[in-house]
Amino acid sequence: MDEKQNKRASTIIIVLIVILVGFVVFVSFTYGEGFLTGKHIYESSSGEEFTFIENEVGELTLYDLQLYTERVGVEHLYQIPVRNLPKDVAFVSFEEGVQKKILSSKGVFITLDPKLNAQASLGAIEIAGVIGTADFGVFKIPTQGAFTEKTDMDYPVKTCDDANGGVTVVLLNLGQGNRVYSNGSCVIVEGNSYENLIKSSERLIFGLFGVL
Repeated sequence: MDEKQNKRASTIIIVLIVILVGFVVFVSFTYGEGFLTGKHIYESSSGEEFTFIENEVGELTLYDLQLYTERVGVEHLYQIPVRNLPKDVAFVSFEEGVQKKILSSKGVFITLDPKLNAQASLGAIEIAGVIGTADFGVFKIPTQGAFTEKTDMDYPVKTCDDANGGVTVVLLNLGQGNRVYSNGSCVIVEGNSYENLIKSSERLIFGLFGVL
């Protein structure tokens, strides 16, 4: 890999770290009232209601998806920060059964091309925050970041070919469509722009919770 690609990969790693720290701080801060500016109620096709709390963070509008789940015998509130409401990502096609592929996994690798813009990592961070084993993770599945090509960074190389034996690979891909689909045990999250790649990532998150 040439020097330009190495610099780009290094930039992505730095941005990932900064975003992850910000994600943790934001989740902790918004556990209280935060910058509450509104509430949105969404009813899923099954009739279940989901609440989104709107927050202003500087000039950025974010939404906290409110979820109550049992943890160690006690009901716990999870607040999942997302950039879009369900109506904003409903155009993203979603393959039935993708949820099961991820939620039944023994482990997950979230991978992307290191040559992509650092924006592509936003979707990866959001997905990892939901399915990973951190305190704010809901599903507690061992989750690790990866790249599709070797870099000078100490990150594993994972592609769809590595999805087997109970290990699911989630590939974030900048492509022609806006969709979430699978190829065997590999789940592909695709957007035709960086903005839509984030929306496809959040479409996956909403699918995991049954919001959409």
